[in-house]
Amino acid sequence: MGAGDALASAQEGAQAPHRAPAVEAPEPVTRERFPRRARLTRGSDITSCWEAGRRRRTPHLELAWRPNSAGHARLGIIVPRHQSSAVARNRLRRRLREILRRDVLPLPQLPPIDVVIRAKREAYAAPFAALRAELTNVVSTLT
Repeated sequence: MGAGDALASAQEGAQAPHRAPAVEAPEPVTRERFPRRARLTRGSDITSCWEAGRRRRTPHLELAWRPNSAGHARLGIIVPRHQSSAVARNRLRRRLREILRRDVLPLPQLPPIDVVIRAKREAYAAPFAALRAELTNVVSTLT
């Protein structure tokens, strides 16, 4: 094969995919998102809350919180490895984020605090309902 021999690209002719190209939505399909203003986005904020905040432990989670000057609650999630796969960590992270978004953020009595939630090893095997009950109960009592 010399420089003059042309090969068909993988996207042309017989090697082209037999399905329609994927369609990307220009915006999220639903408006149900974990709002950025409700997240602890900087690592320094998470670290300072974890080190200087008050703490509470549950069977599956550890929480640390402290007052903030943002005027609304901000939440952060820590999911350590604990010899678990990336799939398991991401699943647990998604579960906790969903509980926070649907059950914790709408709470009217939630004061302006920073909350950091750290999953324990036992949280990987916990059912969604148990995580939901623990997290909503403990966050509703924070002051």
